[in-house]
Amino acid sequence: MNIKVNLEVAEQRLQDILTNALEGGSNYWYFIKEFNYPEGQTKESLGIEFAHVELPFKGGSLTFIDQEEDDGKEYTLDLEAIRKGTEVMAEKYPKHFSDFLAEDDDAITADVWLQCCLFGEAIYG
Repeated sequence: MNIKVNLEVAEQRLQDILTNALEGGSNYWYFIKEFNYPEGQTKESLGIEFAHVELPFKGGSLTFIDQEEDDGKEYTLDLEAIRKGTEVMAEKYPKHFSDFLAEDDDAITADVWLQCCLFGEAIYG
């Protein structure tokens, strides 16, 4: 029997794993094409210091390109993609999710998480 449990994950933990993915875990396959600010907003008006990490949590998004595929397809990382991707990681990759919750994550965990957010599964590694 399986039991589903709803967990609350702090925004800071999600920003931490995104930072880990962007600064090491996933940088072999991704390229950020665009920083998409909410209409009428700027980095300064939102009080953002690190747009690549904070923007998806402030109503904006990042547009990614998968450099490994080179098919021109774009992927959006916004708060909804983060929510869904975190749920996918919990369901499909429980060991990585457990490491994330225990703050024992590494570059591989972060890479799996970002792939879950953008692709709905881990396709690399």
